[in-house]
Amino acid sequence: MSSDTQLSKSDRLGMYLYAGLGAVGIVAVTVSVIARLTEVARGRDIPVLVPFVDETATLPIGPDGAPVDVAVQQATVTVASPAPATLFALWAEPIVVGLALIAGIVVAALFCLRLARGLAFQKGTSRLVYTGLGIFAVGWFAGSILTSMTVNGALSAVSDYTYDGTSFEFDFVPVLALLALTAVATAFQVGERLQRETEGLV
Repeated sequence: MSSDTQLSKSDRLGMYLYAGLGAVGIVAVTVSVIARLTEVARGRDIPVLVPFVDETATLPIGPDGAPVDVAVQQATVTVASPAPATLFALWAEPIVVGLALIAGIVVAALFCLRLARGLAFQKGTSRLVYTGLGIFAVGWFAGSILTSMTVNGALSAVSDYTYDGTSFEFDFVPVLALLALTAVATAFQVGERLQRETEGLV
C-alpha cells in the first residue's frame, strides 16, 4: 500500500460517511419501489407521469380564479385499464430502475471504502468504476425504454388510441455522465498501471 494514496483522517471519515449514506439510499430506493409496485398491483386506476411538448391547459389562477392558459410540460394521468404490454412495463420499470440504483449505490459505497483504505490505485479500483459504468448504462437504457412504453401506453389508453403524441424523451445528461464515468475509470486504470510500474522500480 503506497503512502501517496493515503487520505487524511477527515477525508477517510468522509469516505466512510458516504459509504454509510449508501445504506440510507438503498432503503429509500426500496421504499420507493415498493410504493410504486403497490400502485401497479391494483391493475387499474394506475397513475402515470407523462411528459408533454407544445401542449396547453387552462387553470383557474387568474384574478378571482379566472382561467389562464398555461404550458404543460408534464402531468399525471390515471390509466383505468392498461393493456398487457403497458402493465408489464409498469411492473418492470420500477423493478429495473430500482435494482440498477441499488447496484450503483453498492458499487459507489465499495469505491468509497477502497479510497478510505488507501487502495485508490490498487488492482480492482478501475474495474469497480467500469462496473458502475456498465450498471449505469444498462439501467439508463432499459429504464428509458420501459418509461417510453408506460408513457405511450398510458396516452393510448386514456385517449382510446386517438392521441397522436408518441413520446420518447432523449436526455443528454446521462450521456454526459457516462462520458465522465468513462474518463474517471480510464484515469484510475492509468493510475493502477503507474502504481505497478513504480512499485516495480523499488
